[in-house]
Amino acid sequence: MSLTVLILGCFLQFIFAGFQIMFVIFSASGAVNTHTIKGLKLNLLNASIFILPLASVITVILLITFYVNNSPLLSNWWHAIPVALSVVYLVYVTVLTKGESTLNKHQRTE
Repeated sequence: MSLTVLILGCFLQFIFAGFQIMFVIFSASGAVNTHTIKGLKLNLLNASIFILPLASVITVILLITFYVNNSPLLSNWWHAIPVALSVVYLVYVTVLTKGESTLNKHQRTE
């Protein structure tokens, strides 16, 4: 991996981390506002706001460390980890909100 590719990849990872923060804020708040989510499920949603962006930052740190040390582990595939975690999060939120919305139940009782 060249230095140019490393710098560009790290820059894009930081941009992706910002996207992940907004992605989790809006999706989790939408899920919590329309469905009854409690306990461990809610804690996992709350922790995701830190976990997903942190995965991007850790990826950047690993790539820079591998580049400086001329490690054979240096690869562009490291960028796939935060993307995969985002896909897993999206599937999780989709499964959580699969049932009927509590908003619809509340509207029917009025």
